[in-house]
Amino acid sequence: MKFIVDLPLAGLAKWLRFCGFDAAVQRLSPGAPQDLPPALADTYLLTRQQDFTRFKREDLLVLSAPDPEGQLQEVIRRLEITRGHLRLLSRCGQCNEILVSISRDQALGLVPEHVFHTQEQFHQCPKCRQVFWPGSHLPGILAKVLEKLD
Repeated sequence: MKFIVDLPLAGLAKWLRFCGFDAAVQRLSPGAPQDLPPALADTYLLTRQQDFTRFKREDLLVLSAPDPEGQLQEVIRRLEITRGHLRLLSRCGQCNEILVSISRDQALGLVPEHVFHTQEQFHQCPKCRQVFWPGSHLPGILAKVLEKLD
């Protein structure tokens, strides 16, 4: 499942990426139907702009929740997303790239020293080069995402 997320919903895109979904951000304009990206299989357009409700496209979801977490819950509910769809924390929250596993030796000098000494697993974004590890924030992120599925 892929998403094209309207620019004002960039916070939602980050949450979708935490879930492992490909979530590109671009400004969507409710001008004419031909101004929208073409319909693609398993790809959804997400916006809060009510002007889009006049377009009768099954791939277009006009969301009502005002905050990213509520929007995530709305997307999960409306698309009937299950735990099986998720690839939690497999993408960079900023770049949308799939993270690659790196060794502890490769992480040396790229993460704070205390993190290097307390963590075993590291992942890196191939685009922005940011390094990730399962830190103390991981349970909170996972809990927030998984509670949306219940």
